[in-house]
Amino acid sequence: MAELKRRAVTDAQKQFRRQEILDGARTYFEDVGYEGFAMTRLASRLGIVKGTLYLYFPTKEAIILALYGRAVEQWSEVMKARLATPIAGDDFITLFYRSALADPILVPVLTRLEHVIEHNVAVDLLVESKRHFMACLAGVTHRAVSALGLPPAQAEEFILSLGVLLSGAAQADQGPSLANEALPDDVRAFFARLSSEQMFVKNARHILAGMRREA
Repeated sequence: MAELKRRAVTDAQKQFRRQEILDGARTYFEDVGYEGFAMTRLASRLGIVKGTLYLYFPTKEAIILALYGRAVEQWSEVMKARLATPIAGDDFITLFYRSALADPILVPVLTRLEHVIEHNVAVDLLVESKRHFMACLAGVTHRAVSALGLPPAQAEEFILSLGVLLSGAAQADQGPSLANEALPDDVRAFFARLSSEQMFVKNARHILAGMRREA
C-alpha cells in the first residue's frame, strides 16, 4: 500500500499504478460482488484518497469494464491453448462454459454489461473496450476454425452466440439456494433442468448442429 500512496509521475509509474488499482479492485470485487462494489470503499482498502482513484477511473463502471477486459483476455488464452488441437463439439461447449465460469469476474460482469455498465462509461472507453474484445475474439475464432472445422465467419458467429447464450443461461442461477430444502421431487427435477450449465449445453448443441448443416 505504501507504493500506492506515492505520486505517480512518469507514464511507466502511472501504468504501474493503474495495474495496482486493478489488482486491488479485482480482489475487492471477488469479496463483495457487483452490487457491493463502491469507489469510496475501494479507495479505503487501497489506502488512497478517492480523488486519486478518480484520476485513473472516473466511474465504478470504468473500473469494472477494465476488470472485464482482463478477464476476457485471460479466458481467451485458456481457450486458445486448448484449441491448439481438434476438439469435439461437446467438449468445446463444455470448455467454453466452464472456463468462463471459472473466473469470478467474467460472467457477473457479462450479465450486466450492455444494460448497465456500458451506459455509464465514456464513448472512447467503450470503443477501446470493444476493440480489445474483438482482438480476443479473433484469436479464439482463429483456433476454433481448425479445431471445430467451421468456416471463419461461422466460427465467429458460433462463439458470439455462445456468449449471448451464456449471459442468459447464467440468470438461471440467480434464484435462492434450495439445495437443503424439502422440495417435492417434480419441483426439484424442474429446478435441475433450469441449471445454467444444462440450459447452456443443450442450446449450444442445437446452435452448433444448425451451423454445421449450413456449412
